[in-house]
Amino acid sequence: MESLIKFAIAEDQEIVRKGVIEIVLGFGGYVLQTEASNGYELYNKLSMMETKPDILIIDISMPVWDGYQTLDAIRKKWSELKVLILTMHKHELAIIKMFRSGANGYLLKNSNPKELQKAMKSIHETGMYFSEVASSNFYHRLQHSNIMPSLTEKEIQLLKLCHTDLTYKEIAVKMNISERSVAGYRISLFEKLGVNSRAGLVVCGIQMGLIHVD
Repeated sequence: MESLIKFAIAEDQEIVRKGVIEIVLGFGGYVLQTEASNGYELYNKLSMMETKPDILIIDISMPVWDGYQTLDAIRKKWSELKVLILTMHKHELAIIKMFRSGANGYLLKNSNPKELQKAMKSIHETGMYFSEVASSNFYHRLQHSNIMPSLTEKEIQLLKLCHTDLTYKEIAVKMNISERSVAGYRISLFEKLGVNSRAGLVVCGIQMGLIHVD
């Protein structure tokens, strides 16, 4: 008999937390290990557990410890734990910060249950989920043939810098090229990787092993 996937959730809004729990349990194959109203509470509960959850679902905007503080603490103590961020934040640099903090996946709270199911499955099986990348040609090639796209030295340099807090203007200065050239390399990366956002580039870079999360 296939073992159940254990999950835990930290979300300060009880109605949202209970709703997500009910949805995930409805998928079948999952069991709730614990729930918490903030990151600090989740951290303390995890500390007392002999067997840890397979996946943590964490909100970003929470009292006491927000999602970033929680991620940081969890990564320092249990680097192997997989974390899905569930949030309303759509800003690209906020998404990149989540992955830089060690998140394995990112999902908007207004996503439909089927995407949540897809995200949970992907994180459990592959260790990562980002909707834009999951639907890209790059992702499917990587999953089935492990063939990496051919990138130039400048494209790789730009890809790595996309993982920072630098603006594209600041990246141009760092690379000692014009903003127009940065835009050209960015478009080329979009085409080669099948994504259309900076966050998508970062996730592709992580999956290719070109970007390393601390």
